[in-house]
Amino acid sequence: MNDDATVPPAGDVPAAKPPAIEHDPSLAICLGALLAGVVDVVAANVATPLGGPGVRVMHAAWDMALLFALGLVCDGVVFSLDRGVRRRSNKAFWLLLWAVSIFGMWWTLERIFSRQADALLGGRFRALLYPVFVVGSGLGPTLSLAIGRFLAKRPRWFFLGPVAGLAALVANELLYRDDYIEIHTAIVWCSATLAGASVGRRFAAWCATRSERTRRGLVGGAIAACALAVVPTPNAARLALFRSPGGVGAWIFANVAWQLPALDTAPPADLDPRWLAARTGVPDRPPSEERIVHGAPVVVLLTIDAVRADAVLDPAHADELPTLARLMREGVTFDNARSPGSQTAVSLTALFAGKFFSEMRWDRFGEGSSRFEYAVQDPTKRFVSSLSDGGVSTFKVASLTFLRNEFSVAPGFTEEVVVTKGRRHARGKEVVDPLVDRLREIDPDEPFFAFAHMTEPHAPYDRGKVRNGPAWDRYVSEIAAADAHVARVVRALSSSALADRSILIVTSDHGEAFGEHGTREHTKTIYDELLRVPLIVWGKPLEHRTVDQRVSLVDLGPTILDLFGLDTPDWSAGESLVPLLAGKDVKLERPVLAEGRLRRAMFVGDLKVIVDLRRKTIEAYDLAKDPKELRNLYDVDRARVLPALAALRSYFDARSYTADGYEPLYKP
Repeated sequence: MNDDATVPPAGDVPAAKPPAIEHDPSLAICLGALLAGVVDVVAANVATPLGGPGVRVMHAAWDMALLFALGLVCDGVVFSLDRGVRRRSNKAFWLLLWAVSIFGMWWTLERIFSRQADALLGGRFRALLYPVFVVGSGLGPTLSLAIGRFLAKRPRWFFLGPVAGLAALVANELLYRDDYIEIHTAIVWCSATLAGASVGRRFAAWCATRSERTRRGLVGGAIAACALAVVPTPNAARLALFRSPGGVGAWIFANVAWQLPALDTAPPADLDPRWLAARTGVPDRPPSEERIVHGAPVVVLLTIDAVRADAVLDPAHADELPTLARLMREGVTFDNARSPGSQTAVSLTALFAGKFFSEMRWDRFGEGSSRFEYAVQDPTKRFVSSLSDGGVSTFKVASLTFLRNEFSVAPGFTEEVVVTKGRRHARGKEVVDPLVDRLREIDPDEPFFAFAHMTEPHAPYDRGKVRNGPAWDRYVSEIAAADAHVARVVRALSSSALADRSILIVTSDHGEAFGEHGTREHTKTIYDELLRVPLIVWGKPLEHRTVDQRVSLVDLGPTILDLFGLDTPDWSAGESLVPLLAGKDVKLERPVLAEGRLRRAMFVGDLKVIVDLRRKTIEAYDLAKDPKELRNLYDVDRARVLPALAALRSYFDARSYTADGYEPLYKP
């Protein structure tokens, strides 16, 4: 036996190696991100109308590239902690990873955390719940990595990681498809981390057995993906990416890197430039010469929640909506009316203030589940206060908590009847009973204005006679329930004491979506299924007329002031409709705009342009040829679109509220 073969010579003992570091390959999370991209591309092509082949290719390319780049960032953080911290302390590694995850989750979900801390337990423990949510959320990515690494070391169980990650990614595509992008982002992050960490070692082992050419190809592909991620994403690709809930890479890049294109075009020449400038220090507008009501006017404004115009204007629904059909036959119908927003608080605040969302200051207000953002600190004087100053009695029924005076959505009423608590929506009878009672008490010489908001219809559409079946049928049935309550107001105003001096205005705060543009219900877009609303003005002093001219609910403040013979503040974004009610063929000069979730829209002739400040996208539609807003003209007719975009930008550059560095909020 040769001892020399087994015992090394003296003085030739190998140096001790440092202890091995148990860590996975640095590109593990990138693999999970690619899986997330594949799932989103497949889901988008199956469920979402993205457009032609070119748009689909762009969607797939940027979807994969953006997610891969974000996965690479996550891998870089983990790799740095592995190399820089874990060599010395495994515990410190996981604590630092948790801290980084806390920051990332806070950046992603801060609005959700804040809202839930306000809503749970009536907001009494907000100071405790908010940090618990923030700190606890960091466990998501941290535990996903820990579990993935644990499974990666077990040959028989490693597949559970990608299976669980895939299941979560598929569920992510199916749940809340039209909203909650922050939650989608958190799910994709954790799912990609779990799936990637579980297979990272095997992918590294596979790469080690490949040829040098194959490995260079993989590296080149990774470099190409990162390069594509930093290339400015085309507008059409951005819009496609935001139509699929798993395209969270676009959401993050839009918030940290993307920019809207610069504009060097002038607004349209036929648009009065005075409306695109700041309106301070300008005299108020006097009432029009037309006096529709002689004597002390009685004006009632009824808004019915979530009623889209086509549901009321369609003759097929006349039998189901007999009162509204009668008002249209006898009164003045504006069949091209738009709401200034797609959310009740936003649209009604604009109606009563005469300013659009970005022209006002919004701050969080309320308690518990009723705590949201409202314009409580905005100094704008609402038109109801002007009525009160002018000697008009003002009366309101608050069917929602935030319609109380203190929330500043519809403030300034001297008489207020509250018929609800918390998040409850009052029923139509509860709203109309006190209104009808007050109408019976009006003095013969008393100028009077009343406002009430009915919450039928509203999802889940369960207050009408039709309780089962398609959502649309239940929705129309709820409008019919509201119609019956409108009839009671009509009868009260038709009494001999009020008929000759009464005007009833019936409209809605916004419309409702039933799958158009991939959304349901409201608040989520500013397409016309949510902006186009019915507007009917009825009363004995009026003659029947249909007005095709586009008008806005922001015009109602100046209209009501005009009916009472009062001036309109010149900063008001609306114009009086009284000349049109009187039968005059006048053309209103102010632009019609709308806002919602940092989207801004302006109507210029038949063209409607939409700028999304958060997603950094632009849309433009010819409503005469494309009323469903399906063909975006931005990339095909820039000469027509750019002047309208310049007008939109000029308006908000001049009139947005910017005191103390204030910036408009994303989601009130």
